Amino acid sequence: MNSKITITTEPEFRLVMPSRAENVAIVRQALSGAAEVLGLEGSRLLDINAAVSEACNNVVVHAYGGDEGPMEVYLCISETELELIVRDEGVGIRPHRPEPSGGLQGLGLSLIQTLSDRVEFLGGIGEGTKVRMAFALDGSIDEWSRQPASAEDDIPAPPGELRVAVSTGALAAPVLGRVIAMLASRAGFTLDGISEAQLVTDSLAAHVPRVIVGEQIQLGVDMPLDRLVVRVGPLAEGGAESVLEASALGNLPPLLERLTQEREVESSGDGELLRLTLVNPA
Repeated sequence: MNSKITITTEPEFRLVMPSRAENVAIVRQALSGAAEVLGLEGSRLLDINAAVSEACNNVVVHAYGGDEGPMEVYLCISETELELIVRDEGVGIRPHRPEPSGGLQGLGLSLIQTLSDRVEFLGGIGEGTKVRMAFALDGSIDEWSRQPASAEDDIPAPPGELRVAVSTGALAAPVLGRVIAMLASRAGFTLDGISEAQLVTDSLAAHVPRVIVGEQIQLGVDMPLDRLVVRVGPLAEGGAESVLEASALGNLPPLLERLTQEREVESSGDGELLRLTLVNPA
């Protein structure tokens, strides 16, 4: 495992988004960004992606009775394993009673159990569901040794249809870059536009840690027609301007000014928010 990765008992990254089928691909992209840094590949990465995708699909299909609700995914890293949790606030699934028809819920949960090194289903009817999966990094795995990781909002995330929080350090740029690339592609950005969107998140990963409130880079993303609106924060007072200025290279204007259409500073109860509007380059 990459020595630059911090061993955590709290989530290393967290995604919260509407329970739509197309959003499962965003989860896979975030996982691929983490796997890139951790050196995971081949069948191990395929198993993780498949198990987490099935857990997310169960949220999409079963959690809210055909409606939408929040779907949350978060990752913790220990010396020997990855722990991934998929959580919803829906009606609650019944993993011990597969559907007689052998539908997605029955077969999907069986697949999760097969692909994970350890799994448990928490919650109950009317209480939502938390699917907790562990995957060994060194070929061996122990029994659960601690309580499930918590992802409660100690510091509220910026508003947005999709919210992502990632710890500062090696994971930040690849996780944020892959998530924003998927969203930019969905918004119809060209390859150049997608590349520029990733440069924006690379810059945020590099410069936001010096001025964040808390220990994670937090983004809230909205997706109006043909553009992305990204809010970053909360930041310390003056932090938004500091992030913009720090993105300057040589005598060129700051990168965040060149690659975004609009830049605004908003206030929140915990500090500043930097709002960036990304559009496809002309």
